[in-house]
Amino acid sequence: MSTNRGSAWGDGMLRIYLNMSLTYKIVILFSLLMTIFSMLLGYYAFRTSEKQIVSKVSATNQGAVKAIDNNVASLQRAMQNWVTVFSIAPVIQTMLAKEAESQQPLDPLLYSDANSTLIDQMLVTGNFDYVALYGKTGQPLFQLATDDSSGPYSIEDIRQSAIYRKTVELNGTSYWFPLTDANNTFIQNNRNAKIGMTRVVRNVKTGRNIGFIFVGVNEQTVLSRYLNNMYDKDHGIVILDADGVPLLSAGMPFYDGSAADMARIHALASGDGSEVVSIGGEKLLLSYSTGENGWQILYAVPLGNLTRELNSIKLFVILTIAGWLLLCIPILMLLSSFLTAPLKKLLLSMRRFQNGQFDEKIEVKYGDEIGHLGRGYNSMVANIKTLVDDVYVLRLREQEAELKALQSQINPHFLYNMLDTIFWEAEAAGQDRISEMIINLSRLFRLSLNRGKSFTSVAKEKELLELYLSLQQMRFKDLLAYEIDIPDEIGGFVILKLSLQPFVENAIVHGIERKRGGGRIRVSGVREGDRLRFRIEDNGPGMSAETLERILEIRSDGDIYTAKDTGGYAVQNVHERLRHFYKDHYRIGYVSEPGQGTVVEIEIPATTEMEGGTDG
Repeated sequence: MSTNRGSAWGDGMLRIYLNMSLTYKIVILFSLLMTIFSMLLGYYAFRTSEKQIVSKVSATNQGAVKAIDNNVASLQRAMQNWVTVFSIAPVIQTMLAKEAESQQPLDPLLYSDANSTLIDQMLVTGNFDYVALYGKTGQPLFQLATDDSSGPYSIEDIRQSAIYRKTVELNGTSYWFPLTDANNTFIQNNRNAKIGMTRVVRNVKTGRNIGFIFVGVNEQTVLSRYLNNMYDKDHGIVILDADGVPLLSAGMPFYDGSAADMARIHALASGDGSEVVSIGGEKLLLSYSTGENGWQILYAVPLGNLTRELNSIKLFVILTIAGWLLLCIPILMLLSSFLTAPLKKLLLSMRRFQNGQFDEKIEVKYGDEIGHLGRGYNSMVANIKTLVDDVYVLRLREQEAELKALQSQINPHFLYNMLDTIFWEAEAAGQDRISEMIINLSRLFRLSLNRGKSFTSVAKEKELLELYLSLQQMRFKDLLAYEIDIPDEIGGFVILKLSLQPFVENAIVHGIERKRGGGRIRVSGVREGDRLRFRIEDNGPGMSAETLERILEIRSDGDIYTAKDTGGYAVQNVHERLRHFYKDHYRIGYVSEPGQGTVVEIEIPATTEMEGGTDG
């Protein structure tokens, strides 16, 4: 559910951004990129500085760890050496070698003049806070405490502990351990936390175990004499024995002795080095070293303390980003406004164009992508205006042509009926020629109107030409001869209605009527690939270039036309309609010279369908 909500929220924010103006898009995008870049740069600087600080502090901490290791080793040697001297002293060896029932307390003998030097040495060195020497049974033969600890346990109690068994297994080697409530079988009233050391005492002559010694040194004694000025609230020290059991801790607490911490740190600290670790949810720089006796020294410093000064870098990065944005946003707004100003002008022009101002045009100053867009827009507007004008003018021309046809024909239905009546009157009177003329004229009118369709078939256009020329031949009698050579195989193709008849009419008006003795007209058609080519030729007097230009001249003299010559208007009308429907895919060619006749060639695409409909 939460994933879907997050996706929907992201889609919504993206939609809002995409719907913003281009200016705001540029500002937001650049601001985001600058923020990301600054944050990455700051992060890189912070991490690099952090690594350098950690590296330098690690080297310093390693020196501190080595010093701690040396001091602790000195403590061990001092205690072990004194215990060795004490346990081989003749008075000790003599008393421990006796039978259990004859062993007596050693205090009077040790403090006698002969042995006082041994006790004085122990008191002077001050390494011990508690010592107890046991024989074979009972209470210790000698016991001394400098911190008011009292109540030693008997050797029988001590023999029940795991510490005793471990000490016996070492057979004369010292065993070190932290004295805790759980393993304390040595002092009933222990006043201070201690580190304990035990050892069996062997007969120097026979090697047999003849006694047991326990020595305790207060943790505070170790800290004050051997670890002074090496820890504080921001630096922690932990000393582990060879089994990973904490012997001593001081300063900043970072090791609670839990199973997880114990196993991880004990495995990590098997050697010398430094690592950044996370303990109790806090990152620490942990330096460690393992001494010759197997003890592990851990020295920890919170990573946050080391990188506290780096917070200034974070603050600097944040202030830099904020200042950068405050400085750059106005500049970005100004720059984006400058870049989008041409687009806004283009948009305003497009809106005016949508409202019908087809003469719109924008000024293009530069050759960039926006400049190319502006030029394309101007070209598109010009083409659309030309297309609109062509369609509008063509529609007017078609409507004008149809209106003039209707005006000249009055009412087609009325005219058809009247022609039909005249036809039957002529038939009744035996005027066959008149009857033929009337029936041809009626058919010609029907083909010309073509049920209001713009296109017709080549076969219909051919029939219209035959009817038109037959009527003209009846008019001119022997002065007009014609031939129509349009094969039936192209009769199914589509052609613009009345696209050939105006040229035939033009040939009669400018050719046959003006030539004495009459003339001849030939109309032919042929298919050449995907094109239809029609040819209208006459043997009339031909035309000069001026006459030909006058025929093709565009007429824009309003709705009044009183001249008898309609050929030029009809030909121009055909030109405009062909250009509208066929665009650049048609061709009209003229060949005419005075005294040489005239040839007109028309080429159009060979197609069986066109917009505007046909009537076949």
